[in-house]
Amino acid sequence: MMLPSLGTIKALPKADLHSHIDGSVSAGELFKIAKRHRRKILTSSGKELESVTAFMRYVRGDGYGSLLDNIVDRFRPITGLMQTDETIREVAVSYVREQAEAGVTYVEGRFGPQYHIREGMSMRDVIASMAAGLEEGSERYGVKSRLIAGIGRDCPPSLGVKVAEAACRSGLAVALDLAGPEAGYPPERFKAAFKVATDGGLKATVHAGEGAGSLKQNLANIRTAINLLRADRLGHAVNLARDPGLMSMVREKSIVIEMNPISNLVLQNVGNIRDLEIDRLLKENILVTINSDDPSLWPKGDLPSVYASVCRAYGFGMKQLDILVENSFNGAFAPPREKEEMIELYHTARRRDG
Repeated sequence: MMLPSLGTIKALPKADLHSHIDGSVSAGELFKIAKRHRRKILTSSGKELESVTAFMRYVRGDGYGSLLDNIVDRFRPITGLMQTDETIREVAVSYVREQAEAGVTYVEGRFGPQYHIREGMSMRDVIASMAAGLEEGSERYGVKSRLIAGIGRDCPPSLGVKVAEAACRSGLAVALDLAGPEAGYPPERFKAAFKVATDGGLKATVHAGEGAGSLKQNLANIRTAINLLRADRLGHAVNLARDPGLMSMVREKSIVIEMNPISNLVLQNVGNIRDLEIDRLLKENILVTINSDDPSLWPKGDLPSVYASVCRAYGFGMKQLDILVENSFNGAFAPPREKEEMIELYHTARRRDG
């Protein structure tokens, strides 16, 4: 079977349903934004990072494997920059531009409003600034975009409720997310926040089964995210294929899986992309999607490269690529008509390119 080339994948319309805005803008662009606004890129201890090399060394730390354990501190140089309306908007515009350069035509960008209020902005204002930047980026670069507001698991449950309330009241977010390190922070801590979100008309997506400390806890977090938080989509779900009963639940409830294979590999949640058993999940009619997560933080993290790596790992041809891309469009938090239009656009491009 002939593997799709990177060029072919990049040229085709694609959706990225799981990418963190603060982890998707290149370090070089962040430094440009900082310079324009006379701001410094600072670590959590207040040390200035004066170059892209120093920035990447700090984010990477001793190795990517520990990134999730210290993610709030390691992202501090980025979130510390994004504390004003202007810088948040510019980061959002840059995010959409870099997605467009990767051939992405629809994107749902997520971020945690709680990390952007250190200099006096309210979470509702932060959400408004990010949404405005995404809209401006969409108009400039022709990429449809929507915003997902996220709760960082490190926060108290009461703050999670405030994030959910701000997202609902803004009228600008389509969903609530739960992100950050899973070990020690099980999903049930944020039951109240997700009730606020779903009662307020938001969809729910939950990082679950990414790195909870054990196979048993990974699977338990996936189950809790579905049963207690009423997740419409699951981020990562690394060990899903290990539990037939859980696969049946996911299939029966039409829950979409936001897989991030390169992220899982780099962060050492899997030893090989094949450990995700994407081929088996597809055979079980699980709605698997392929996403970038934090593409600016590691080599070959952009969405076309992630797709290419998956195709190489599993020997997937165009047939499997079609299924994965269509799953992403169908799994979007978008109106049915818009999904149909995106899928038709994809098929038109496929017919044109042979």
